[in-house]
Amino acid sequence: MRTSFAPCFSRRWPVRLQTDGPVLAELSGGLDSSSVVCMANHLIRRRSVAAPRLISVSYVWRNSGDEPFFRYVEAFCDIEGIHLSTHASPLITKVNVGNARPAGFEPLYTSTSAVARRLGAKVFLTGYNGDLVMGNWFDDSLQVAASLRRFHIVQAGKEALAWSKRLRVPISRVLWRAFREALPPTLGTAATCMLTDSSYLPKSTATSLHPGFSKRTGLSEKGSFFSNAWMDAPPERRKHFQALTRLLELRSLQPPEPLQHLDYTHPFAHRPLVEFLMTVPADVLCGPGEPRKLMRRALSDLWPGKLRSRRSKAFFHAPWLEALRPMARDLLKERQMEVVERGFVDRTSFLSRLERLATGLESNEAQLRQIILLEFWLRHRGQSRSSGANLQAA
Repeated sequence: MRTSFAPCFSRRWPVRLQTDGPVLAELSGGLDSSSVVCMANHLIRRRSVAAPRLISVSYVWRNSGDEPFFRYVEAFCDIEGIHLSTHASPLITKVNVGNARPAGFEPLYTSTSAVARRLGAKVFLTGYNGDLVMGNWFDDSLQVAASLRRFHIVQAGKEALAWSKRLRVPISRVLWRAFREALPPTLGTAATCMLTDSSYLPKSTATSLHPGFSKRTGLSEKGSFFSNAWMDAPPERRKHFQALTRLLELRSLQPPEPLQHLDYTHPFAHRPLVEFLMTVPADVLCGPGEPRKLMRRALSDLWPGKLRSRRSKAFFHAPWLEALRPMARDLLKERQMEVVERGFVDRTSFLSRLERLATGLESNEAQLRQIILLEFWLRHRGQSRSSGANLQAA
């Protein structure tokens, strides 16, 4: 391994593998989960940990672009791979929507839980948080602000030109945005940090939230539910700290309900590692056209050759549509819906978006799925309360 980062990374790993039983690891074929699998396999084979063997768990669907890559990793590491189909275990069904809170992936996680019980595994590794700490950004052009704050004007110009070419936007736009963010917060400029790259934003921004509900809860004000402590970070790192803040405040690292009996652990969220990487200059982690720059230098020797050239991975868009469309069609036949009756969403907008989803048109599906999930969760909770009341009466 070519930098001092990789040995540091491997030394922190045994804390995630404190078990004398088999270890399960989520493997999507992306760089994060593949790094987790390869490093865990490396430590197990060197007998640096007590765990006897590693088994990967992958989720498959028709025409998935990830499947060739996670099979490469399985063969490279010479480990058993368990493949769970999203057709047999959808990401969401009418009855599998979570218990304590609305949650997707319940059927898949239930199948994963059954695998863990059958194998006697007590540890489940994920690649979660790798995108954030390893600098997987398409647009991280605010790095230019670091040079501007230090009055390195020539360097700032070179960096802005590189990002301009990569993003295909005028260099003036890159420089102006970096200059605006580099000004002191007291001037009121440091409020335009973008958490998500524009290339990943949905074409539709419809939310269907009822105006009264938005006003009552403050949801009409962007980011009002989250703390703004990240604003104290240097401008070139605000996006990173903003994402980390939301990750923690949403408790995204907690195990799903079906997997709560396992040590559900995220090596890329290991606090010393996160603290270290948050101090690494942004341009070391990611450059124009070079996301995960440090990661590729430090960990690529662990990966199979075909994985080293991978630049992106598939998302769960197709499995989500497969699961959601039948539910959308069923909702269109309903006269009453919980989310409408409770004043959460506007009926006309919601029905319009359901029709668009059912026919394959753009509908801001990522946000719409949350409303659908909430609708069936509320129904499920209502049925559970009714059943409990009937049992008590009997």
